[in-house]
Amino acid sequence: MMQDNLFEKMEPKPKVIGTGLVALDIIINGDIKCNPQLRAGGSCGNVLTILSYLGWESYPIARFGGEETARMIIDDMQEWVVETSLITQNNSGSTPIIVEKIKKKRNGEPIHQFFLKCPYCGSFLPRYKPVLAKDTPAIIKEMPNASVFYFDRVSRSSIELAKESKKRGSLVFFEPSGIKDKKQFLECLELSDIVKYSHENGIHAQKIIQKVDIPLEIKTLGPEGLRFCFRKCGSKEVKWKSMHAYPVHGLKDAAGAGDWCSAGIIHRLGREGAKGFDTADESVIDKALSFGQALAAISCQFEGPRGFMYSTSKTNIQASVGDIIKKGEALETIDEKKSEKVATKMVCFCPECRRRHRNSKVSEKGTAHETI
Repeated sequence: MMQDNLFEKMEPKPKVIGTGLVALDIIINGDIKCNPQLRAGGSCGNVLTILSYLGWESYPIARFGGEETARMIIDDMQEWVVETSLITQNNSGSTPIIVEKIKKKRNGEPIHQFFLKCPYCGSFLPRYKPVLAKDTPAIIKEMPNASVFYFDRVSRSSIELAKESKKRGSLVFFEPSGIKDKKQFLECLELSDIVKYSHENGIHAQKIIQKVDIPLEIKTLGPEGLRFCFRKCGSKEVKWKSMHAYPVHGLKDAAGAGDWCSAGIIHRLGREGAKGFDTADESVIDKALSFGQALAAISCQFEGPRGFMYSTSKTNIQASVGDIIKKGEALETIDEKKSEKVATKMVCFCPECRRRHRNSKVSEKGTAHETI
């Protein structure tokens, strides 16, 4: 049922394993002089944290560097009861940092931009590094059997982890951000039960995607909604269907809407793994995608990709999902808590800023010593 309890207790809890972009999101509203919001993010990081919020056991797999920023991500995830035992931290890894700046157009409509450079010093921020392929056997021994395997980056390690999860009966959900390696990209598609991609990213990948009969292919169209093709096993019929997005009143930030949509789809279709998905009919698919779209619409009423998790109660979210399903639009009825101010400054997460800050402190000490 579409309107059952969003946060119903599931026993045993379904498990999800994921690998790909897990990053520190730096969310800045308007003026970069304001204190930013620091949160665990990245597509994989968001989807797995959202699923934990919805009652799943979530196991992200990532290879971070040894910086304090990695600790910030892990601490935030643990706040939402995410299992972080499969995240490693060492000097060969990298802790990605992404800056999101929210501003308004001349007409007052909010828009967001993502930056991979520090807005203070202009240096490149740390980028994503995949888990090493040589480490996958050890990870496979440690990772639990899961209902769903989610990944959003093409790499040899993600392919091997997806293969193993598929053998164990997991539903495989692939959300590519780019091709990178055509051969590996094709392997990812062939392993996947559900492939979801944005219209922009799919333009260059379309020729490869068409080579594979993906059971459920979802193409997102931003505010225009999405299109999907559900191919039942053994059927040669290819039928695309459109689904409009729910209108949003009080739009604040559309970043992360796609992650909420993915998590909502997984929440509805993935609880029983590949076996449960194989029994789904078009009506079940419709309801799952509609549910994902409803969560996406609500998320647009808050700043940051997972803003409403920090800003309102689960009771309000449950009521809002019901309103959207019944009335067909996201109404401005959510009681939002006042956001807490974050006292952390940019120097705390930009490696170059930290280096300069340390050097200036050393210089100050030297100058003071000479003056004495």
